[in-house]
Amino acid sequence: MSETNTETIQSDRDALTSGTTEAELWLKKIQRAQDEEKAWRKDAQDAVEAYEADDDKAISFNVFHSNVETMLPAVYNSSPVPDVRREFGDADPIGKQVADLSERAVTHTIDQYDIDGEMIAMLRDALVTGRGVLRIRYMPHMDGDNVGHQELTCERVPWDKFIRGPARAWHKMPWCGVEHDLTKDELMKLNPRLASKTSLGEKPDRDKAMDQSKDPTGILKTTRIYEIWDKLKREVLFIDDQKQLWSKVPDPLKLQKFLPFMQPLQPVHRVTSLVPVSQYKVYKPLLDELDAITKRITKLIKQLKVRGLIDGEMAPDFETLKSCDDGQYIAASNAAMFASQGGLEKAIAHWPLEPTVKALAQLYVQRESIKQTIYEVTGISDIMRGASDPNETLGAQEIKKQMGSLRIQRLHGEVERVAKELFRAKVEIFATHYTDENLQLMTGMPVKEAAPPQPPPQPQQQMPPGMPGQAPQQAMPQQPQMSEAEQQWPQVLQMFRSQMRFYRIDIETDSTIRADMSRNQEQMNSFLTGTGTFATAIAEIIQLPQIGQAAMPVMVEVYTAFARKFKLGKQAEDALDKLSRAVQQASQQPQEEKPDPEVEKAKVQMQVLQQKADLDAKAMQAKTAMDGQAMQAKAADAERMAQIAAQKAHLDIQVKQMELEIKREELQMKREAAAIDARARQETLAHDRQSRQMDLEFQGQEHAMKSEALAHDRNHAIQSNAIEIEGMADKAKFAKKQMQERPRPSA
Repeated sequence: MSETNTETIQSDRDALTSGTTEAELWLKKIQRAQDEEKAWRKDAQDAVEAYEADDDKAISFNVFHSNVETMLPAVYNSSPVPDVRREFGDADPIGKQVADLSERAVTHTIDQYDIDGEMIAMLRDALVTGRGVLRIRYMPHMDGDNVGHQELTCERVPWDKFIRGPARAWHKMPWCGVEHDLTKDELMKLNPRLASKTSLGEKPDRDKAMDQSKDPTGILKTTRIYEIWDKLKREVLFIDDQKQLWSKVPDPLKLQKFLPFMQPLQPVHRVTSLVPVSQYKVYKPLLDELDAITKRITKLIKQLKVRGLIDGEMAPDFETLKSCDDGQYIAASNAAMFASQGGLEKAIAHWPLEPTVKALAQLYVQRESIKQTIYEVTGISDIMRGASDPNETLGAQEIKKQMGSLRIQRLHGEVERVAKELFRAKVEIFATHYTDENLQLMTGMPVKEAAPPQPPPQPQQQMPPGMPGQAPQQAMPQQPQMSEAEQQWPQVLQMFRSQMRFYRIDIETDSTIRADMSRNQEQMNSFLTGTGTFATAIAEIIQLPQIGQAAMPVMVEVYTAFARKFKLGKQAEDALDKLSRAVQQASQQPQEEKPDPEVEKAKVQMQVLQQKADLDAKAMQAKTAMDGQAMQAKAADAERMAQIAAQKAHLDIQVKQMELEIKREELQMKREAAAIDARARQETLAHDRQSRQMDLEFQGQEHAMKSEALAHDRNHAIQSNAIEIEGMADKAKFAKKQMQERPRPSA
């Protein structure tokens, strides 16, 4: 919408006189209402994506979805049943027939559609987003100018389509609305003139930015229509985004509260406003922490792999060994090295797994702690989750169950409140809009007065002979007798169609939880026990000579008033009414010496009732005793099984601890063996280095000796050569001397 839509409105009258149209005024109110709930709608959308496990969320541990699916059957698992009765339980025959008529009509309508589906959808909206809305819908089908079939249903209003006015309490709500996306055919039914000129599929500027990332759904183009129920003016308006008023209908349902919407179901209430609160937002930090821990557990589990290091020269043997079958042996390519390293276990250096295992154990403990915190925040107790302490007794578990369900009892009462408001609105519509013919078809009761049947014509009697001038006496036809209930139907219809029904009948709903059947059985047991005690007291009072039979009507009235406080059903109430009328008629008849058969009959009925009550009470006591013994036996068996399970769990923990200790010792032994192997390898390498050094020294000494020998030989040769050269020099000197001494020849 434009910026002018957020302007403050002084009053509707001022806005309309200043040139603002009625449609524009309502669009401003709608925008203001949506802006007030903008933050909640974003939180609700996040909650819906988390609940539906949207791919964008990628939640590893979706406990939010699990909590919602756990709360749904805990709060609503049985269809609501109407319970309409007289307001104060008085002997009011007209009020009783009005109650029967209302209850039968409501029962007929809820059997014509899936009320469970609508109630569950409404409750799911409340648990996921924080608000669930249910509305009533009345659809008469016209047969020409007359009303034909009349249909009355309820439907869930989607959480993101409901719009409400400004108020802090529901009973002060000025208006409510619903957002619709209508097709061309639906628009033609609403306003043919405007539908023919409206182009579908065009969205205003304020929605283009919001919807540009969403793919269009459906194959038909639609336009947005707002259905506004104005409680102040008691009229319904239909307005589109293009500031056009499509229709205005004055008070179509004629409801006392006008609005067709039941008070929204909100599990979490604010103190300052009616803006809902999503439970997902309340404990979202815990959900994020739980998701983070689960993702860490997943990453650590991926690291739990058997890995290690081996000698590169033994790699071919290890590759061959990994592909061997069970019981297959292969020959090592380098057996000497394999034997020198101490076998397969010492030849592998494994990746340590113990730190990862310890971290996983701590993460699992932390995850369980966060889950328990979430259960405390949401009100899901351990009894409701099916977990219990095996050392607890049955009584302790029952107390724990009652205390654990206190958190959801209020939500259960809210669901029953929505069903009760729905039934009361239906009765109002029955009384205001339904025809007598349809009510009679629905309830099977003679709502529409029928003309009394005419008696068959009597044959005219002939005048007997010998009696001239005397007209024969004709037998007067007997008029058909109408029952007392049929005689009261004009008054019943008058009360049903008037506001007097609000003062004479009370419209409630039966429990929507099957677990309450046990409480109803306990109430029935107490009723039967009280009936037996009361019948015994009546018998003793009637036998008193001072009181006698005069006390019978009073005692019967007391008993019927006492019995009406219990939910005995319509048949039991009819029987009590018959008993009360019979005793009243018997008391009004004059006393004669001959005992009154009606009184004797009533006395016999009371005796039979007393005997039956005594037998029922004894049977119920016996059944209760047997059930108690059976429950004790089951409890004992449960305790034994729980103790066995606890012992087994304890033994399993001990076995796992022993396995961890063994693995820890094996790892320690492997570390020590690896250290010993490393030291042995170091000593071997040192010994090899020393041997090589000695060999090098020996070779050096040998080379030195050879060098000395060669030097000695070379010196000897040099000396020999020197001697020879010296001898030759001496010879040369001697020869030169001789040549000098030889006489020279004369010239």
